[in-house]
Amino acid sequence: MPVQLTTALRVVGTSLFALAVLGGILAAYVTGYQFIHTEKHYLSFGLYGAILGLHLLIQSLFAFLEHRRMRRAGRPLKLPSPLQRSVALCIAAYQEDPDYLRKCLRSAQRIAFPDLKVVMVVDGNRQEDAYMLDIFHEVLGGNEQAGFFVWRSNFHEAGEGETEASLQEGMDRVRNVVRASTFSCIMQKWGGKREVMYTAFKALGDSVDYIQVCDSDTVLDPACTFEMLRVLEEDPQVGGVGGDVQPPGEGMAVDDDVGATEAWSVHQRNISRKQW
Repeated sequence: MPVQLTTALRVVGTSLFALAVLGGILAAYVTGYQFIHTEKHYLSFGLYGAILGLHLLIQSLFAFLEHRRMRRAGRPLKLPSPLQRSVALCIAAYQEDPDYLRKCLRSAQRIAFPDLKVVMVVDGNRQEDAYMLDIFHEVLGGNEQAGFFVWRSNFHEAGEGETEASLQEGMDRVRNVVRASTFSCIMQKWGGKREVMYTAFKALGDSVDYIQVCDSDTVLDPACTFEMLRVLEEDPQVGGVGGDVQPPGEGMAVDDDVGATEAWSVHQRNISRKQW
């Protein structure tokens, strides 16, 4: 049966079912027919309640069948496994609250994706920004594959005392640290969030298949990378995927005491294809 005809039949059938349920509820409410009730009608069970209960049961059944159909539909797909792709998570940090930053880095550490590369770029290299590097060392620095670099410049503006040779040396150092480390932290001259993202992307180059980004006040779900990457792998027409953005207390992905953040991505918890 053609897909368009199947879709049309499903729409018509769903509409007729909805009208039937609505008509039944309305008739039951008007007639007020009761199956059982107490002597003074404090408690009763009638046609109205029976139709509502049946409606809820049918909805639950359809939801279960649709969920099972979707799971089965994905099994025959002969697509590259998301676990065979390389991903880098880029975290943009700027004068972040220490507690938020710790929770962000710990959540990144818990992401269930093999060989995930984590790159945190701090927008600022002054003494008052050094606490963010200290937190990076505290949470992720114990790993022998962790690296860091405090850069006097950024890719678009030289720092005080930089020469052309030292600027190039700094660029090369940033690339080497990011590419050679599973966890890396780059502190650079202030330039805004765009400059921070540029540094991460430029340093990674074509060394990974996908880039995931988030801000430093985000708590990420352990399955976020795999789930978003799965969407990209299943549909080549999709160029980027955003996570389920939730404020604290409304979802599993965000700790209750983390302020106004997104779940898989809070200002941009997204993952996208690399196209160079």
